Amino acid sequence: MIGRKNLGVSSFLLVLLALGFFFATYNLLTMVIQNKAADEIGKLNPLTQMPEKTGGGNSGMRFHVALTATDAIYSQWQSRIMYYWYKKVKDMPRSDMGKFTRILHSGKADNLMDEIPSFVVDPLPEGLDRYLLEEISPTWLNVSLRMKDDHETDKQFGWVLEMYAYAVASALHGVRHILRKDFMLQPPWDPEVGKRFILHYTYGCDYNLKVK
Repeated sequence: MIGRKNLGVSSFLLVLLALGFFFATYNLLTMVIQNKAADEIGKLNPLTQMPEKTGGGNSGMRFHVALTATDAIYSQWQSRIMYYWYKKVKDMPRSDMGKFTRILHSGKADNLMDEIPSFVVDPLPEGLDRYLLEEISPTWLNVSLRMKDDHETDKQFGWVLEMYAYAVASALHGVRHILRKDFMLQPPWDPEVGKRFILHYTYGCDYNLKVK
C-alpha cells in the first residue's frame, strides 16, 4: 500500500515537473520571438510595406471600373462626370473598358441609382481609428499651421498641405501605414501609367480668381 502511494506521488511530481518545464520553455520562446520582432520593427521606417502579390495576367480581359462614392452632392457630381467619360471611352474602337460599378458606401440608395450602375454598401463604423486620431490630431494641427505660415511651403503644397501635414504628424507619433508607391496613379501629376492598380480621380485646380 505504501509503495503504491509513493508511486502515485512520484507520478504526480513528474507530471508537475513536465508541465513546469513546458510553460518555462513556452515563455522563453515567446520572449525571444517578441524581442526579435521589436528589434526588427525598430529598424523600419514609419511606412509598412505592402506584401507583393503577383497573378497571371490576361491581355484579353477588359477593365471593370469600380468607383467608390457617397451620396454627397460633390461626390455625385464627380460620379456623373466620370461615368459620362467612361461611356465615351467605352464607345471608342478597340476600347478596353468593361463594366462600371459605383460603390456607394453611404449605406442607402440615392437618386443616381437608375443613371449609374451602383452597389450599396454600409459605411465603416464611426470612430474605428478614433484612438489613433486623438493622439495625432493636436500634432497634425500644429504641423499644418507651421507649414501654412511658411510662405514657400504653403506655395509648394497648396490645397493639399494639410494632407502632407497628417503624414508628418503620424510619422512623428510612430503610426505606421501601408504604402505602395506604385499602387495609385494620379493624373496629371504622374506622367506615365506604368503598372498601377487604381486611379485617383480628381481634376487640376489650375484656375485663377478670373476663372482662367
